[in-house]
Amino acid sequence: MAQKVVTLYLDDTSLRLLVTDGKRIKKWADVPLEPGMVKNAVILKQEEVAAKIKQLFKVRKINTKKIILGVSGLHCLTRPILLPQLPKDMLEEAIRREAKRILPVSPEQLYLQWQSIPAPEGKLQVFLVAITRTAADALFSTLRLAGLKPDLMDLKPMLLARMIKDTMAIMVDVQPTEFDIVVMAGGIPQPVRTVPFPNEAPAWPEKISLIKEDVSRTIEFYNTNNPETPLAATLPVWTSGELANEAEQCQVLSDGLNRPVLPLPSPFESPDGLDPNRYMANMGLVLKKMSPSNGTGLSVNSLNLLPTVYQPEPISLTRVLAVPGAVIAVSLLLFLALMTQSTSTDITETQNQLNTTNQLLQQKMAQRQQYIDAMAELEQKVTNAETSGGNFAAAVSNLEVRSEKVNGNLEVTVNSLPETVSLTSISHTSNALTIKGQAPSEADFLSYLRELEASERFSSITITNLRITAQDNIDFSVILGVGG
Repeated sequence: MAQKVVTLYLDDTSLRLLVTDGKRIKKWADVPLEPGMVKNAVILKQEEVAAKIKQLFKVRKINTKKIILGVSGLHCLTRPILLPQLPKDMLEEAIRREAKRILPVSPEQLYLQWQSIPAPEGKLQVFLVAITRTAADALFSTLRLAGLKPDLMDLKPMLLARMIKDTMAIMVDVQPTEFDIVVMAGGIPQPVRTVPFPNEAPAWPEKISLIKEDVSRTIEFYNTNNPETPLAATLPVWTSGELANEAEQCQVLSDGLNRPVLPLPSPFESPDGLDPNRYMANMGLVLKKMSPSNGTGLSVNSLNLLPTVYQPEPISLTRVLAVPGAVIAVSLLLFLALMTQSTSTDITETQNQLNTTNQLLQQKMAQRQQYIDAMAELEQKVTNAETSGGNFAAAVSNLEVRSEKVNGNLEVTVNSLPETVSLTSISHTSNALTIKGQAPSEADFLSYLRELEASERFSSITITNLRITAQDNIDFSVILGVGG
């Protein structure tokens, strides 16, 4: 079954939506943002931007709340960090100390994410990305107002680097208010620069002059710091965004840099009416979700820049099963303790009485018959104690059977969930399983019920509550019959 991916890219001037089903582009849209809504990658008017997002999803008939998110690289910092070999429990502290030393902004003002990358022998290397908390908090507050739940995030420069199959590359992406420069060497994007234009709408000659100067400085900086692996003079500059559609300006830049300047090829077949250069960041998000390491020269291929505090907390089957499992385990242990104590007491008392009887037999042979009867009675008690032990084993077996049944019911309930449906509570009794949750539509809810019915584990399915929320979602409550 093809994987549906909903991507959203946001910068100072626009929202760009791209939806794919497998490798096919199904929907796309580009919504401009009025000046002042977003400035320097910080959302200033959260409610207005959230309203734009909600309207966009409504018009394009997109019901899912889960998205993959891309943002501008403006005011974001990237660094490869080389460290000595360290134990795992010391790594985070070492990275934060090094970040405090090398970054121009205090780590307390940043969200830090990192991924291990290849390192020289005896060393440890990570690729660090830092995002300002001010910009990130405003962004996720806006998405919450829009009812969206991102589960993956990346920067546009990193997404463009994902498009390149070679491990050595130069990339330039030009947008209305900024441009990105990425130099990738050995699969590591460094340096990465996002440069704002000095005014909102410069003419192409001014843009090309600025881009040429910055690209030249970036290449010179890299070659100076990496004399053993300089960028070859024949290495092309790959372009995307507005520049990729301007063949004449590409030639001017090529003449100025003395390098080929080529448009970055699209990884997907473009439907009629779609300008792929406008949606390269979205396409990079799709590739990141579908195949993080397939067909790319980028080493930093599985880094999720979504800050930990904003990452979703999915329902865990282990956590769901832990509650009934713990109850059964505690009950079993309590039952075992009581039975063991009772049996041990009976056996001890019986043994004491047998010892007394033997002594009396030696002393009073004349009363032999009387004590034989007493011994028979005591032996019966031993038999009863052994029978109690058998009953205990049967009880344990019965508890194990019921535990397996409960676990099976819960596993089917959770594994049958469609991607769009979420559960808020689960409770289990001896003959019923009650689930409550939320679905974006009646069709998704009914699809879930059909999956439960098809499992043939439940004797009945009863809908006890079904209502539409203010966000047009459906809250539901269902009782599943599970037999005696």
